Amino acid sequence: MADRLTDALVAPLADVDPSSWAATLEEAKGTLAGLAVRRAGAGPFRVTGHEIRAALSSDATELAAQLPFAWSARTSRRALGLAAVRLLVAGDARSPVEAVRARLEESCHWVRDGSPCASQLDRWLAGLSPAGRAAVGAEAVTWATRLWCALDWPALGSTLTIGRDRWWDSPHSALLALRGRAEVRTDRANLVVLSGPRRESVRAELALVTLVDSLRARDGAVPGRVVGWWPDSGHLVRVEPEPAVLTLGAEAVGLVLGAAGAPVRSPA
Repeated sequence: MADRLTDALVAPLADVDPSSWAATLEEAKGTLAGLAVRRAGAGPFRVTGHEIRAALSSDATELAAQLPFAWSARTSRRALGLAAVRLLVAGDARSPVEAVRARLEESCHWVRDGSPCASQLDRWLAGLSPAGRAAVGAEAVTWATRLWCALDWPALGSTLTIGRDRWWDSPHSALLALRGRAEVRTDRANLVVLSGPRRESVRAELALVTLVDSLRARDGAVPGRVVGWWPDSGHLVRVEPEPAVLTLGAEAVGLVLGAAGAPVRSPA
């Protein structure tokens, strides 16, 4: 699995026509500007891959009313797992178990000492019983182990970013923000760890990562590909940077906001 997933991340990128890319990016910006203006006064709206998945889902369960977010072993495993993988890549831990344990201890120290580094997650962890922290740690170890063992890390190069999601804030409305989630970023690719069933909406979810990177780029540079990976099955989905992906991402955002006039199309 490590070779196959790593190859998808390090494979050369195809050339993209600069003029077509720039024109499509301007169209996407125009679409988002229109959405921001139309939604003005409707309250904050942040669009993530999760919202796109829900908007495009035909599953009644997926379309059910969303429960308020709450920390749990499931919702905390990514944040803790990514922190653990960062320690492993830096050589500060020898195993996922050691790395997760160090992160959990860090939370307790921060909260106990009143550190400004303490987050809501840290305070929640510090309030758990020893058994509760053990259960949370077990979930995080499983998550971190899968990612750690799935890649040939030296082959990815030295320019690595682990677990830093990127946000784009609309210049037309302080209420609109888009999030591009990725677990691992290199100079030519983004890896997104997926969960749940394989689904038709996944390309639109991954297109949002490309769209956010493109909107954030000051020089109009074409971002890297996005690789979606299901740890449970090892299945991969590659979304190459091409103009059609920008259109797909913008249409998906419009659908989430309830203002799209055309169906979302997957790029050929």
